[in-house]
Amino acid sequence: MNREELTKVEFLLTLEGNIIIQRFFNVKDFNFDALNSIDLNDVVSEICYEISSDLKTKTIDYLLENRNFYYDIDDVENETNLQEEHFLLEIKVENRIFISRIFPAHIYHPKVRYTVDIRPKVRNILARLTGVLSSDNLELDYLGYNLKNVRK
Repeated sequence: MNREELTKVEFLLTLEGNIIIQRFFNVKDFNFDALNSIDLNDVVSEICYEISSDLKTKTIDYLLENRNFYYDIDDVENETNLQEEHFLLEIKVENRIFISRIFPAHIYHPKVRYTVDIRPKVRNILARLTGVLSSDNLELDYLGYNLKNVRK
């Protein structure tokens, strides 16, 4: 494949199968070696950590703003009915998932986890992903193993 071409990439964040955000973006000079790089793993892990940190902050803010609300026990989410929910972040190239991360959603207040809005951060997230996916300076060795040809 000519690296000068644009490669279509998909960024997808879901909560239990429900799409929170889906963006398609093009990467010029796509480096397929990036799919097996430590750099890509690090960027995706950082993105998940940032989303989690933002949700934690919003949960704390919500609980502080509504602290008097919790005196009425009937309105609090019943712990026995709590089901484990998870966010799923996927990055796809040519309709093929090449990296995904799952992280817990049920640990955040329902009012926060069901109203996730990462739109203000999307431009930065996509720029970081594009930077890694088009980079020629990648870390492709891990614990003495060459990751370059692990999966194609």
